[in-house]
Amino acid sequence: MVPSTYTSLFLSSVVLLSVADPSTLDDTIVDVTDDDKVFAEVSRSKRHVPSVLSEIMGPLSRSKRQVQSEFVRSDLVYSRMRVLHLMLKYLIGPNGPEVEIRHFVNWDKTILIDNLFYVHPTTIQQVQRIIRVAAMMQMRVRATGEGHSRSPLYPDEGNIMMDVRDLTRFDGPRIELMRPNSERQYYTVKAMTGVYLYDLNEFFVKNGVTLIAEPLNNNETIGGMVSVSTHGSTWNGTGFGDFMVEVRIIDSMGRLRRFVREQHSELFKSLNCGLGMFGIMYDITLRVVTSKVVKVENRIVSLESILYNATKFGEIVTSNLATEISWYPFNSLTNTEAEEYANSSKVPGNWSARRDYLWLRTTNEVDGVNPSLIQGPNFLPTGGSLSGSNVTGLLRGKSALDLVRNLSPVTYHYLPDAFPILKPPRFGTETSTALFVTVDTEYKRPLTALQFLIEFTERQIRSNGTTPINALLPRLLMNSDCHICPANSNIQPVNSTGRSMVIDFLAPPSQAGYYDISREFVYRFRGDLVRPHWAKRFDNMPGVMDIIRNVYGDGIQKFMKSREDYRLDPCDLFMNKYLLQIFGQSKIC
Repeated sequence: MVPSTYTSLFLSSVVLLSVADPSTLDDTIVDVTDDDKVFAEVSRSKRHVPSVLSEIMGPLSRSKRQVQSEFVRSDLVYSRMRVLHLMLKYLIGPNGPEVEIRHFVNWDKTILIDNLFYVHPTTIQQVQRIIRVAAMMQMRVRATGEGHSRSPLYPDEGNIMMDVRDLTRFDGPRIELMRPNSERQYYTVKAMTGVYLYDLNEFFVKNGVTLIAEPLNNNETIGGMVSVSTHGSTWNGTGFGDFMVEVRIIDSMGRLRRFVREQHSELFKSLNCGLGMFGIMYDITLRVVTSKVVKVENRIVSLESILYNATKFGEIVTSNLATEISWYPFNSLTNTEAEEYANSSKVPGNWSARRDYLWLRTTNEVDGVNPSLIQGPNFLPTGGSLSGSNVTGLLRGKSALDLVRNLSPVTYHYLPDAFPILKPPRFGTETSTALFVTVDTEYKRPLTALQFLIEFTERQIRSNGTTPINALLPRLLMNSDCHICPANSNIQPVNSTGRSMVIDFLAPPSQAGYYDISREFVYRFRGDLVRPHWAKRFDNMPGVMDIIRNVYGDGIQKFMKSREDYRLDPCDLFMNKYLLQIFGQSKIC
């Protein structure tokens, strides 16, 4: 039974559900057969209707803390959410998905949300119903897949998390190859937003097509990778969203909208890295190329010979299809030195970071390879952790490099299987900071940034025998004209190559010095327009919001304008507090 204090809001929501809204339809609308084609008229009344969520939870928000402890606050929030739970279930109806109250923790334990409403729709009609009900009750909805993002892109406490991994397509298969035609004279692949990359790659290999850039994890969803501009390691490859040529999105009115790059080029500059702010992506069409057989080479090389040598560094990154560089600190000890350190905990006097080694992994196209030599997916040897091995302490670096020494020096793969693949991550083992700098023609900017991290790490190892990072993983990619993509052609320091380097460094969240090195790096290179990867950890850095606004400049205004021009979310249904901090509220609600 719904308590009387909420009855009027509950009844007004039921009334709104029966009001159709045929206005503002345009040629992007896709007709979907739906037994319930009513669209709620949201936020049009001049009369103020208080939010059901604020009525129930406002006094218990973390910012107010009007309780004795966090545990008491969480329990009170849960008890009040149970009232909201009844209303949501009633309004969504028997044909909708189950609504659960859940505690959410992302995979590396950097994001914890005490209580949220979790829904797992399988049809577009269920998605539409959830969106309309959320809008009526002035709640917010955020889509999620595997939950790999380390930044607070998830729904705020008390709001709705929509798991899109099992959405089915009403007008075709879950993954479909589209052959060249009069509209597009190239191959494309259409896939549902919740398709995992490992399923997509299997489809690619079977059908002889590929993308030219992919990330380390293959258990990420396509929609998630587009939303945060996930990147690969290819010199001529852009972020994942730039391969998208068509997308269908369910907007805040519950309408399925179709956008194509050829007709909506300005909008795609925002959709390529939309952060979930444009609606629930339904399916995504990617431009692909004919698959290639490639040769992957694994080498162990001197750190100093590459990361302190701009000429050599430039030769390597420009001469390979893809280049991966990995440094595991303190890895150059001999077995005798390692044994002495294990007994004494004393860093050898002759050790330096420059003496360490890099794992250099390169990928290039080859012809005439015997099919019997072509292998399947190329899993990294680190067992679900980019830092590698189960050894703890400083000797972890040497142990990780020993794993690399056991790899085959050369392997052959179809390109989708050649991209390095991290096995499903071990829950909570490490977190990651990833920061972008623009690559200049002399490679001074990226190498100065890498050397700063290397030397900071060496000082900490020498001063107290700990390392602030377990792995340093610089990767390069091509810039694009996407408004808020970190690899951004509009961010143009002098002598740009048209590429960016993403500098990814990892450690367990509690590791001594990890947050210190992250903060120091950001402030040291803010003049070089350093910017964070949207999906990685950076919200813990004081002042980072100002840095983001400064770096993207009017790109943020253009991003928001395209969102408003197409009226995909005029009243911020798909936002959260974190995104509102950066982008502000919609001006057209």
